[in-house]
Amino acid sequence: MIYENTSVEGFTLLGYFEYPNFKFLLFFGFLSAYSLCILGNIVLIALVYLNSQLHSPMYFFLCNLSSLDICLTTLIHPKFLLTFLNMRSISFHECMGQLYLYIAFQSLEYLLLTVMSYDRYVAICNPLHYNIILNRKFCVILSAVTWLISLIDPAPIMRLVTKLPFCKSHQINHHFCDSVELLKLSCGSITRLGIVILIESVILALPAFLFTLYTYVSIISIILKIQTARGRLKAFSTCASHLTVVSMLYVTLTCVYFVPSFSQSVNDSKTVSLLNIVLIPMLNPVLYSLQNKDVKNAFLKLIKQKQISAK
Repeated sequence: MIYENTSVEGFTLLGYFEYPNFKFLLFFGFLSAYSLCILGNIVLIALVYLNSQLHSPMYFFLCNLSSLDICLTTLIHPKFLLTFLNMRSISFHECMGQLYLYIAFQSLEYLLLTVMSYDRYVAICNPLHYNIILNRKFCVILSAVTWLISLIDPAPIMRLVTKLPFCKSHQINHHFCDSVELLKLSCGSITRLGIVILIESVILALPAFLFTLYTYVSIISIILKIQTARGRLKAFSTCASHLTVVSMLYVTLTCVYFVPSFSQSVNDSKTVSLLNIVLIPMLNPVLYSLQNKDVKNAFLKLIKQKQISAK
């Protein structure tokens, strides 16, 4: 990508500059969260890879989600952690690259979660044809399409952002190059950019949300028809983790980017956005493991194999 706004040398990421007395505590706290996120997602991917019983569409998409979580946290955390060590500068090209990948990864996250909701829909509403509908070839195509769309999605937005003049300030009051904070620094018109963002939301985000909503309305209606309470609980447990993650994602995105009064509060926006880049990626492997007997059994089996080999 060619950046046309060469008049801007770079920006300063302020991070949590307002808490100087706690910067080392915050540094080690976020470093621990980042490490747990990477470790948890790598372990989950390894479990799926090593255990043939987990070679199913649901776990294939879960591995895609774990790979995304690793990429998203690695995109933000290293630079964010440096702000606690008073190393806050970020070049214009690096900032634009970070923003591009952040938009792409966020798009990929809700697209993957939409695909995973379809997986749960087929599993519960049409279980007899599950392996036929979600065959290996179809799953690979779905995965490839979501990654491709996500990488293309930020291009129109980035083309307009890179043309903006940033003359108000070069200090970004955030822990990464967030689009909302960047637009506050521009002294140019952002009307056209706002229209492009709205169009992309209507074309991509809204259908994904409505489709996810439709799948869960269908799933819940099927679950309610199950006669036994144990059967209903078992059916719901298969999609409880996914529903939790979906709810957290859409609530945080709505608060940060679509609720004006909330977005104007910088500290609130910074804190809630951490849910997307810290809490959700860290909780994903935990939620899907605790709610899933297959994953827990695979983990215990792996530990037993390691103990036997050690002897």
